[in-house]
Amino acid sequence: MAFSTYSSSSTKSRYTYERLPFHANDRRSPSPPPAKRSSRRARKLLTAFATTLAVVVTFRICIHELTGVPTYQDIKRYERRLPQHDLDLPFPEGRHGRYVKFVPYTGYGWNNELQDIIMVAQIALLADRGYAFQPYIWSTNPFTPVVAQLDLSFRSAQIPLNAFISGPISGNDRWEFEAGAQNGSMSSTASHPPPRSISYDWWEVVCPPERRVVVDVQQTCRELGIEWGAPVRDIIERWAQKLHAMNDTCVEVSGDRLFTFFDYGEKRLLSAWDILSTSPVLKQLTWSPLVNTILYQNLPLLQSPSPSVTHHDVIATTLKGLLAVHIRRGDFYKHCLDRFKYNSEYNGWNSFPDYPDVFDPPPAQQSATSGITASPRADSYTRHCYPSLDQIVDRINLVRDEWYQQTGQTLDRVYVMTNAKSGFLDALRRRLTTASESGSWKAVVTTRDLSVPSHSMEVVVAADMLIGEKAEVFVGNGFSSLSSNINLIRRSIGQPATSSRFWHSDHVPPANSTSP
Repeated sequence: MAFSTYSSSSTKSRYTYERLPFHANDRRSPSPPPAKRSSRRARKLLTAFATTLAVVVTFRICIHELTGVPTYQDIKRYERRLPQHDLDLPFPEGRHGRYVKFVPYTGYGWNNELQDIIMVAQIALLADRGYAFQPYIWSTNPFTPVVAQLDLSFRSAQIPLNAFISGPISGNDRWEFEAGAQNGSMSSTASHPPPRSISYDWWEVVCPPERRVVVDVQQTCRELGIEWGAPVRDIIERWAQKLHAMNDTCVEVSGDRLFTFFDYGEKRLLSAWDILSTSPVLKQLTWSPLVNTILYQNLPLLQSPSPSVTHHDVIATTLKGLLAVHIRRGDFYKHCLDRFKYNSEYNGWNSFPDYPDVFDPPPAQQSATSGITASPRADSYTRHCYPSLDQIVDRINLVRDEWYQQTGQTLDRVYVMTNAKSGFLDALRRRLTTASESGSWKAVVTTRDLSVPSHSMEVVVAADMLIGEKAEVFVGNGFSSLSSNINLIRRSIGQPATSSRFWHSDHVPPANSTSP
């Protein structure tokens, strides 16, 4: 069959190539025009995208079911519906409001993030800006909400802040100030209350990229004359003045985090106490209903309340007779080794001078590369940071006896917040509940003994902190941010300084006296 062409000198055709003539019996259709091919490709791409999206959504739903990790959908819904998330609100909120978002802590423990949240929220309040509060961020992986751990357990990549705390920091209340106090901003003549905190999600709505002004941490610190090792109070006040003076409504702080581990781990953090001690950032900081419920449901393990005691009464009072202790084991050995290497002092909020127990770091004379016990003077660090079972038992009994000498009050129950293994805890319980020269304890309860529903397991660390906050006496680890934050909160609610103790003291203790 001869080829024919659709191109000729007399006929203009858009086809310029030769092809076989179409035969009636040939079932093949001629190729569609380019426009139809593009439309078909678009439909295929749209179908593929929809299928992929459905798979991702199904995976995100199923992974929670498979791992048992909670979704926090009710809390996320609550945060979305906060009343300040409204573009039509009047200044300084709404679409023309003043807001600030700081560099978030990610991939660290809850208490590392909490101590930073408190500090940057204070700056936002002083600057008269709405604080964009972050969730607790363990991982920023956008593909999965659940993260696998080395021990084959699972945890949420991110947890909404209101699962842990309540109050103005997490946006569920307005800032309130004591009688006669200013509204907390840099201006004493502000005609409006400070804007409320907003969520990260709402920040994306009210502060789209074209409205944001980005401020770099290192560059701004140089401009403000903030040098390494500056008092933390200076950092707070200079940054607040900077952010208050800016006319831009949406300011995003980028680059390095504003406060470092050194800021939180040294005594110069205490310079910020005068600001925080009267600030609603700390005064109105409370625990979430999820956390409070854990305490209330486990109260019979910690205290024998009157039948008339209400949930509010429990949260508002001290747990009389309870000694709460914080014992870190496992991976904390490496942390203690690092503290020994660098001749570190106690974490900032553990360093108030009126605490009865103090730590004077011994001179750094030898390398600790082979372990804490490599130095003859390292015994001081082990006693303060990683005490042995014998040292823990002796210290608990001594603190009880000294408290009775000082106050006439008897401590009869111990609550142990810990990551220790069950064998260690069983031995500790036997030692403390067995009759001895110092007397036995009525009960020893650990974190493992708490009755916690599955949807609350990830916030049990906050329940530990609440119990430590409400205990009559607290023995903390001076090098721990968890103990540091507990002591900060205990101080803010008026617990006496003498009730905050540590695992060892470089002061000579008084002679032992057995309580009745």
